[in-house]
Parts: sequence; structure tokens; C-alpha cells
Amino acid sequence: MVRVLHSTAQKILLQLLSEPDSWVSGNDLAKQFNISRESVWKAINSLRKAGNNIVGRKNLGYHFVGNSQLNADIIDFYTHNHFANRLYVEDQVSSTQSIAKAFLSHHLITAPTVFIADHQTAGYGRQGRSFYSPATTGLYFSMILPSPTDRPLEAGLMTTTFAVLIVDVLKQFFPAQDFQYKWVNDIYLDYKKVGGILTEAVVDLESRTTASLVVGIGLNIATKKFPKGLKDKATGIAPADRNLLVSRLIEAIANNYSDYDNPQYLEQYRQGSMILGQKVDLLVNGEVITGIAKKIENDGSLTIVLADGKMKTFNSGEVVKVNFEK
Repeated sequence: MVRVLHSTAQKILLQLLSEPDSWVSGNDLAKQFNISRESVWKAINSLRKAGNNIVGRKNLGYHFVGNSQLNADIIDFYTHNHFANRLYVEDQVSSTQSIAKAFLSHHLITAPTVFIADHQTAGYGRQGRSFYSPATTGLYFSMILPSPTDRPLEAGLMTTTFAVLIVDVLKQFFPAQDFQYKWVNDIYLDYKKVGGILTEAVVDLESRTTASLVVGIGLNIATKKFPKGLKDKATGIAPADRNLLVSRLIEAIANNYSDYDNPQYLEQYRQGSMILGQKVDLLVNGEVITGIAKKIENDGSLTIVLADGKMKTFNSGEVVKVNFEK
């Protein structure tokens, strides 16, 4: 399917996007869409009011520079209509994860479907913990992914693979940054959290198999100010074109998630781990277990060496580490 263009403004925006290195004259736009020059001017003004930075030059025409706001048409263009009418962008929601799960309860999903928000009022991560989601500076999105059906699902590897796919894209945009993983669902930069991942399975009650996955991702892109309890624990990365960045992220996940158990992803995760060889506190069912993080197993679980020298493996829990050795 191809995204339906309803307005002249949408058509003009996509035409400007398709010629990123050129100036597009108002006369050419008027002829192409069989409208008046005044209609072109009105459409350009409408696009500017929607946050699009469109430069106009006499005798040259118009040139698209960017949009600081999240825009479904721009994201769709950058993904080459990969998601067609399966892409939803909102200014504000409670949480994209909640919206995605509510959508899934009333729709049959056969292809990756994406929900993106500029601001979340009740964003959450593992254990229902709040995820700070201010407007204009972060990326918050959830994807409904049909579960791979050709083999049993290894849930422990899903989140580690999503983390690797996300960081691979982040490295393309921020090549100077050294991103690391904190088992199992956090992405760190300079020993502070810049991103979190939440993977939830939706079970088909009749077959008792996983029908879909809902993966939620929150990233601090240009966020600088954090609440008092977070300012020493979280940080932003750097300003970026959020429309282009999120398009690359959702493409990477959609194109590769069904191959999530490929060993190369786990090896990348191990190499980028910030906890291996470190003393960690692991919170499991309300109990804190202390030891040295020894190994991330082939199923994604974590093995630690306890104080008595014995090794124990955990497939769930959260690593709590306040003072990382640098």
C-alpha cells in the first residue's frame, strides 16, 4: 500500500523532499499539480506553520531544510512507504506502548505497525517504572511485530537483539559516541542512561502461542534537563533529525527482528556490555543479589559469580549499578 495524499500541501512537501539538493520553483509546482501560484504559496505557508523549515528564494523557488516536529508524511517518505498506512504519529499520548496494545486488541496485525509520539504523559518501562518523556527532545515509539512462526520464541534474546539494532543505527547518526548495554534493556552513554527497551508478548489464548510482540523504545536524543531524581542517572545524546532517525530505527527493527536469534547480535551485545567483569547488584523479585557479572549466556540470561564463589544464572531481573568502574 502507498500512503494516501489528501492535500496539496502534502503533495508539495513530498515533492520538495524528493529533491533535497535542488530548488523547486513555484511555477513548476503549480504546473505539476495543476494549481495556481497562489495555491502553492498557501500550501507552503501551511507547511511552515506545521513546523517545516522551507526556505524561499526569488528566481529559485523553495527548498526543504527540515522539520523539528515529528511528521508522518516525512517519516513515511524516508522509509520509502515501507509502512504505508501502518504508521501513526501523535503529538501526545499516555504511552505508545499502551496505545499499541489497545490497537492490537481490535485489529489483526500481519505486518509491523508503528506508533510514535512527541510526548508521553505516562511513559513506562520494565516493572511499570515511569520513563521521562518530554516533548521535542526525545524519541518514543512502539512497534507491533508479528511473532516469527517458523520456530519457538526465545524471549531472552529479543531485547538484546533490539538493543543491538538500535545502537547500530545510533552509531550511524552519532559515530563519535561509545554506546553500551546494561543488561538487559538499557542503553548507556558515558555511564548514564540514554535509552530503554520494553518487550511484551501478546499470547493467542486458543493456541497458547505468542501471536505478536509489542516493543517499546524510549530514547533521550537532545534532552538536557531531567527531573531531580534522574539528572545524575540519565543524559541526552545530541540534536538530530528525529524524523530521519526514527525512520531508520523502525526500518532496522522491521527488517531484522525475525532473525533475532542470529548469534552475531548476541556477540555484539556482549562486546558492548558495560557490566561484564563488574560487581553488580541484581534485583530479582524484590531481592538484591550481589556478585560479579561473569557471562551473558546463549539464551540472553546473565550468569554472576556470588560472594561464595558459586555461579548462578538469571533469566530475569534488573541490574542496579550506581557507581560503575570507569
